[in-house]
Amino acid sequence: MLINSIEQLKEAIGGIQQTMNWRTWKPFVQQAEMLYIVPAIGQELYAELDNATTPTAKQTSLLTWLRISIAEYADLLGGMRLVLHTSDAGKQSASGNNMQSPGKWMIVAARKEAINKADLALERALQFLETNAADFPTWRSSGSYTYSKKLFISSATELTTYFPPARQSRRVYLALRDYLAKTEHYYLKPLLGEAQYATWKEKLLEDESTWSALETEALQMLRYLLAHQTFFESITFLNIDQDWRLISETDGISNEEILPTARRQEMRSECQRQVQEFQSRLTAHLMAHASDSEFADYFSSSAYKPARTVAGSRVNNSAEKKYYGF
Repeated sequence: MLINSIEQLKEAIGGIQQTMNWRTWKPFVQQAEMLYIVPAIGQELYAELDNATTPTAKQTSLLTWLRISIAEYADLLGGMRLVLHTSDAGKQSASGNNMQSPGKWMIVAARKEAINKADLALERALQFLETNAADFPTWRSSGSYTYSKKLFISSATELTTYFPPARQSRRVYLALRDYLAKTEHYYLKPLLGEAQYATWKEKLLEDESTWSALETEALQMLRYLLAHQTFFESITFLNIDQDWRLISETDGISNEEILPTARRQEMRSECQRQVQEFQSRLTAHLMAHASDSEFADYFSSSAYKPARTVAGSRVNNSAEKKYYGF
């Protein structure tokens, strides 16, 4: 475990005035690590950090962020359970001469605060990992690496370039990777043709690939299209707030922060409009420049459908004449 004592837990949470028993809190800490931290950083890096008897300076910095996140998630998971007394007789609310159960507003506020702090600390941990990826080779070689070279949009930074509301969030990017892959396969491949799609995919994986000016322009339009189509398909299922921050959990009571249905539909409509616009631009760009030397795979595929040339009239238009030839 990355938090191994009540002292570490108190230090990460802060503001603890009462005695806390490690035996009571250990299950919630363990749950927090298994449910939230491992899926975010990967089992491989988690095991490396767990087994580090003398952490490096970079590992120590990362652990600071992770422990804040773990502690807040543990507070979220254990808060309500500890407010109630659980026994074979069921659940009872604790009461005493100098204490009383918190009101609903206090519970809602406490849960929201724990969610916000936990999510933000985990986001900072992922940003730290991405910035210092060279120091974490175990993470770089795992499936949880936040840079996906095989995708046309490979990182949270690129996603934000083509869809600014993503706001550099690594957690949003990780939540969307499967949607991005799906959109590429079922939307972009038919649009580009299998050969052109495969050629560009191979270039993405090359360490020093070169793209022509026309290819670079096409790639930008493709990424705008891909980002907006991905959000169009995923926004219904994302647990996000008005600021496009991915929320790990709702407060379970009022859920005031969650983006309302009407706003989601408005965003879907705008994303769909952007998809149509950039698809038209990309198609026009490919049609205008496709040849044996540029976009050659697209030029020779069934996706290439050049505009038909309509033969005009042999009658010449003239200002002196009162009719026009078409």
